[in-house]
Amino acid sequence: MDTTLEARVDAYVDEVWEDVVSDIAQLVGKASVADAAAGTEGAPFGPGVRAALDCALEIAQRLGYETSEDAGYVGIADIPGESERQVATIAHVDVVPAGPGWNTDPFTLERREGWLLGRGVIDDKGPAVLSLYAGAFLKHAGITPRYTFRALLGCDEEVGMTDVHHYLDGHDDPAFLFTPDAEFPVGNAEKGCFGATFVSAPIAGGRILQWSGAEATNAIPSESVCELAIDASELPASVRHADRLEITAVEPGRARIMAHGIGGHASLPEGTINAIGLVVDYLLDADVLEGEERRFVDLLAVILADAYGEAMGIATSNEAFGPLTVNGGTIEVADGTLRQTIDVRFPDSTTADDLASACTALAERFGATCELDRAKPPFSCSADHPAVRALLDVYSEVTGREAKPFSMGGGTYARNFARAVSFGPEDNALELPAWGGQMHGPNECANEAQLKQALKIYILAILRLMELDL
Repeated sequence: MDTTLEARVDAYVDEVWEDVVSDIAQLVGKASVADAAAGTEGAPFGPGVRAALDCALEIAQRLGYETSEDAGYVGIADIPGESERQVATIAHVDVVPAGPGWNTDPFTLERREGWLLGRGVIDDKGPAVLSLYAGAFLKHAGITPRYTFRALLGCDEEVGMTDVHHYLDGHDDPAFLFTPDAEFPVGNAEKGCFGATFVSAPIAGGRILQWSGAEATNAIPSESVCELAIDASELPASVRHADRLEITAVEPGRARIMAHGIGGHASLPEGTINAIGLVVDYLLDADVLEGEERRFVDLLAVILADAYGEAMGIATSNEAFGPLTVNGGTIEVADGTLRQTIDVRFPDSTTADDLASACTALAERFGATCELDRAKPPFSCSADHPAVRALLDVYSEVTGREAKPFSMGGGTYARNFARAVSFGPEDNALELPAWGGQMHGPNECANEAQLKQALKIYILAILRLMELDL
């Protein structure tokens, strides 16, 4: 690595770091949960996301970018190069709902003991700001890049990625793109995504009045609340999971079960505990349900028995992509039925059609139905692509660690582009503080030193990509 260039990058990172944190704080302050039902012209995902997009574009303008947008679907920030072909990044300014369990205001950044705390600090508002400051190094250093550098700012990544589909309908693919919305070193393959909803048969005179889980299907619920038409005195004390369950009286003849799990992202189940599953175990142990209500909870016991589809009969794995994962995220009582969603991330050793058939057959065993919600095939970019090799080399040079590409269960924007990968800055091996949490869960946090190193990596990676014949 050019030591003079590295020293210039280090000096720049130190110089701008307090501004970086301040801008992350501004962006975290926008409660930008995408809501297409509240969309208007120019703000298709609602006012909260529009406010976050405006904030991000204002940051880009201050850093010297030429900014534009795709009708509120995607923000565009350019540093023109010698060629109109683009080296690009894409991050997103929308976030999953805050959800329960926070110890601070999720939309107010807190800086504590070398960590940043707030919804979006790691997924993906912090990385969005890093991408803007990384490209801005070109302006700061007086460099006219070989290719135009384009920083894209998405608005609907957490819900459906309709933003990037809209963008690509009217814009060419970049020569190469990376998204700072995963972990280092390079994610060059992504599992397929499959979503479905299990629906019970109509329930007449059931005891389950309300039931809640996560606020998004791709979040592992950290809390689940189930209210029953039964007096609390008739409910036995918990046998399993006693330290994670609270049984209380709401009023005479109505009781509440509250379960405390360990939340996280649907694609990363290790170390999590699904709170809906805790309630299911209690209901079966207590034996207080009958008829179709009991049959559906028996079905839930199968769905939530493990995070890898073993009990459901859909487990599969291969070397390239790793194991299938399954998450039961949201649950509700609606129109006289119970509805449970699943979020499946699958390797290319199975197909969405196979999963649909298996889930439909499983539902029928319990007198339920299965509504298919979405399906996306697995995606990969060759590990031998020169741009992929360049990113791996930069990561290894900066960190001193061996760098090999990997597959992931999370679905990022990369799968929508012709030549794209995910490129940090998350680190799933990093030990979180006792008061901190993972992305998509309560108390989402990010390590400042980790983010600062990621900014350096991004700058050097952009410079290296500009040297390639793309």
